[in-house]
Formats: sequence, structure tokens, C-alpha cells
Amino acid sequence: MKKLGRLIAAAGLTALPLLLSTGTAQAAAPQEPAGPSVAAAPDGYLYAWVNINRGGDWCRWLNNDDNWNTCSGSKASFDMRNKASSLDNRGFAGSYEDVDLFYSPSQQGSSNCLPNGYYLNNLAGIYFRWDGKPGQGQTMNDNIASHKWSNAC
Repeated sequence: MKKLGRLIAAAGLTALPLLLSTGTAQAAAPQEPAGPSVAAAPDGYLYAWVNINRGGDWCRWLNNDDNWNTCSGSKASFDMRNKASSLDNRGFAGSYEDVDLFYSPSQQGSSNCLPNGYYLNNLAGIYFRWDGKPGQGQTMNDNIASHKWSNAC
């Protein structure tokens, strides 16, 4: 009986971190807004979706982009400017692995950074920095206009 009690207690402690963690966001199992999670396998691209949880139309970029009015993705010539609600940094680890996201075209205005290997399933509640530039303190949801790859967040 004592062994059974220890076994149940050990199983409970093992399961506790799983219950408390946000886990890895997956397209098949949408997650509630909880901040950054681990991105999908690296392929060198930054991904953005119109809806939360990698939903709806999407775009991806291999290089810097001055204006999100065009991209490669689910539709040819899709306009993602000021429409993104979830992001996934699938860049390769190393030099220029993080992504600076900007409020205005041409990498202008306030910014925020998405570290390499992270996925944000819901941009509502995530804000641009308070830095005195246009867009400071604004939600990132439906407000990203450009990006550039950087060496550090």
C-alpha cells in the first residue's frame, strides 16, 4: 500500500509540470494566449498568420521586408501589412536569427523582437516598446508593417 501511494504521488508530480506549462503550440491543437512558445522546426523563414493559432491566410519571408504589403505564402501577392495575429520564427540558429518587427514600413517606428525558435500564437496583449517612436505601446496584433533579421533581441 505504501508503494502504491508513492507511485501515485510520483505520477502526480511528473504530470504537474505538464499541466502548468503552456506547451508547444501546434496547428492541430490551438493554445490559449500565453506568450511565446517553441516554434516549429527551423526552415529559415519568419511566418505570420491572419488569425491566432496559425489560422487563416499566411505569409513567410526568408529575408528582411520593408513593407508587408506582399509576401510568399498561402496566396500569391497577399497583403499581410497590419493583419498578422500570430507569428513563428523558424530561422536558423546563429547570426541574424532573431526578428525585429516594426510598426511602420521601412523598419521604422516602434519595434519588438521575436527570438529565434519562438512562436506567438496570439499577438493581442503583446505590445511595441515604449521608445518615443510612432506606434509605441500599441498592440502588435494587426499592426506589423515590416521586419528585419537581427543578432539579438
